[in-house]
Amino acid sequence: MKRKISLILLFTTLLTTALSCSDTPSQSTDTTVSGGTTAQPVDTKELSFFDAHAAAQDDLPEADFGGEEFLIGINTYCETGFYTEETTGESLSDAIYDRNKAVEDRFNVKLVFDSQDWQAMASDVLRSVTAGDDTYQLLCEHTIEANKWVMGEVLYNLHDIPYINFDQPWWSPSNTECLTYNGKHFQAVGDFCLTTIGRTYSIYFDKVEAESYKIPDLYELVYDGKWTIDALHTYTKDIYRDLNMNNEVDTVEDFFGYTTSVASNIGAYLWSFGGMIIEDGEVVMNVEKTNDTIQKLIDVCVNSDGTCYDTTYYNSAGNRNYIGVEKLAEGTTLFASAMLESGINYLRDVDHDYGIIPYPKWDEEQEDYITIVDGGFTTMSIPKTVVNTERAGIITEALNAETYRNVIPIYYEIALKQKGARDDESIAMIDYVMSKRVYDFGYIYDNWKGFGFVIETLVQKGEATFASYYASNIEAVKAHYESVFETFDNYDQ
Repeated sequence: MKRKISLILLFTTLLTTALSCSDTPSQSTDTTVSGGTTAQPVDTKELSFFDAHAAAQDDLPEADFGGEEFLIGINTYCETGFYTEETTGESLSDAIYDRNKAVEDRFNVKLVFDSQDWQAMASDVLRSVTAGDDTYQLLCEHTIEANKWVMGEVLYNLHDIPYINFDQPWWSPSNTECLTYNGKHFQAVGDFCLTTIGRTYSIYFDKVEAESYKIPDLYELVYDGKWTIDALHTYTKDIYRDLNMNNEVDTVEDFFGYTTSVASNIGAYLWSFGGMIIEDGEVVMNVEKTNDTIQKLIDVCVNSDGTCYDTTYYNSAGNRNYIGVEKLAEGTTLFASAMLESGINYLRDVDHDYGIIPYPKWDEEQEDYITIVDGGFTTMSIPKTVVNTERAGIITEALNAETYRNVIPIYYEIALKQKGARDDESIAMIDYVMSKRVYDFGYIYDNWKGFGFVIETLVQKGEATFASYYASNIEAVKAHYESVFETFDNYDQ
């Protein structure tokens, strides 16, 4: 990496390296669709981040759907990212409103959103589709919960939906590359679902405390490829202050070098260190490396006086996943594992400056920094009861394209960065982290029966025993994934 990362360069890289595993979609006849429009290539090299997004063109045809309703099922967990009833003067909310209105006006369609609890929504859709009801046209659901629809065979193969073009920059490349099996893809990751950005893992740090403890320039460390788990341990293992002077270690009140939750913040290190669960339809977990990973995390998180790692902690809302960013907001930790959206939710009003860097690598020999998106993010699916697949494809593509052009610049550049980050280098770091997201088939289709959560489980127990765990469970894990592969193989639409 070079000393400075250009936003324009990063955008161009993302745009030109987008991957697609889809075939050319078949298109059914529909008299409401007329005339194709071919997107003309736009040279984005000389454009700003905002202008490059705004200039991106889709290749959708002209269509008039006669004011028909287009019902989108969404889960209440992240409904504010999908719709708002009116403009309010708040930039992100208004951008979401304007996006939906633009799609409605362009295609003469009425977007209707049905918001439900994520588990209730999963059951409702299963019932609806099994009954043959052409009710939902698009589904936006918690990715793990959406597995029920895949295994229930109630979804279309998205590669067969007309006008969805996975070569476009509003679709995540790793999503289409890693989540397609045997030419079939049922859960799409696109910009319409803002949680795919917000729930990406990264490391926050307190810039004032970093200077106080004479921590080397962390951005320089990242640029030089030296930001590793050993570096994190070295800089934090001896940092602890008894702030309330009671001679006891207090999770909330005392100061620590590093703070992390005990859940998926820890599990994310599997991918940060270059690991994967499933590749090309095979379990590929490296047993020795995974065991070493667990031991290293036990050393860093459990056995280090400088780390706040509390298996009993829950905040007032009953959640244990945000202790890192909560302590960073209070000024009681130097480093914290957190998701990118944490900058909006917890840090926009804090007085002290902070920065953002990627999750550390395993060692300096590892080629790149890698991150994963927390399993609570939202994917898109289309139920197989949809009759007008052309309309479903056009509106789905349009919603993602319009989000990319006019919502992402607001969310990504203003809400996430200017409100959630404090310096230009953190802004460049966020762009870099976003370009390195991976979506592991073995994680998305884990359903708590695979290896997706084994690291956080064994670290909590303080047991670096993955070799024996693997030996005892590999046959059951393979059987689970084989059932998923078999479902893909035999999927009847």
